[in-house]
Amino acid sequence: MGSDPIEQLMALGFSEYEAKAYVALLQENPVTGYQLSKISNVPRSMIYEVVGKLIARGAVMSLRQEGVVRYAPIPPEEFLDQLHREYEALIAALRQDLSSLAVAPDLEYVWNIEGRENILAKAEEMIRQAEQEIYLSLTPATFLEVRPALLEAIRKGVRVVVYSPRPIDLPGGQVVVAPVSEEAQERVEGFWLILVIDEKEVLIGEQLGALQARASWTCSPLLVFIAEHHLRTDPYLPQILVCLGERAEEIIREEDRELFARAMESHIAE
Repeated sequence: MGSDPIEQLMALGFSEYEAKAYVALLQENPVTGYQLSKISNVPRSMIYEVVGKLIARGAVMSLRQEGVVRYAPIPPEEFLDQLHREYEALIAALRQDLSSLAVAPDLEYVWNIEGRENILAKAEEMIRQAEQEIYLSLTPATFLEVRPALLEAIRKGVRVVVYSPRPIDLPGGQVVVAPVSEEAQERVEGFWLILVIDEKEVLIGEQLGALQARASWTCSPLLVFIAEHHLRTDPYLPQILVCLGERAEEIIREEDRELFARAMESHIAE
């Protein structure tokens, strides 16, 4: 079942009475104001004001027949095409006007984003804006949701490197399989991502509960560097520890050995 056209028209700026009157006219026309009031359930005291607004919107036309004024709708295709052109022109003008007013933001801030859909929308926006390189660590399930945007970035010539705990399919991109410890396995099975774009911005998101997801976004050069450094160097850590062998215990401080042991567990799991 489709959406309610009255609600959709209201989302475009129609009042409830305007939406009801236009939909009623599509179903029966031409009609007088009195007849329109009856079939649309718009109060008779309001109907002529409502019709006047619809005429001004370009949604309705008035017809004089035998001395009586009747009303008919502009065909939906014609009306919606006109509305689309008006919105495009308005958005273009608004984009220019608002850009001239905007003050450069303080990019050192960290912005929080709530909700899985909002986080994914931000990730896709970042991927579309990437010009040179993308580094992305995420779960296979999350990968499927951003894969189309990543493929489009690859087609544009952007270098894409994806880190995943399991193999994934990304033609033209570089996939690095980076297993995780058992302790992090539960998180990996859920929603989780780290996205770095052009060494300029980073998005870090994770599932906090069964229904809650949260992410942080920033252009802070320090935080962007830390995130990218983490993505690009962590996969090598287990191999380095293996090469060091027993010397690792001599080099690594005692209080940090447990942390490095987890990295070794990930390597063994591979």
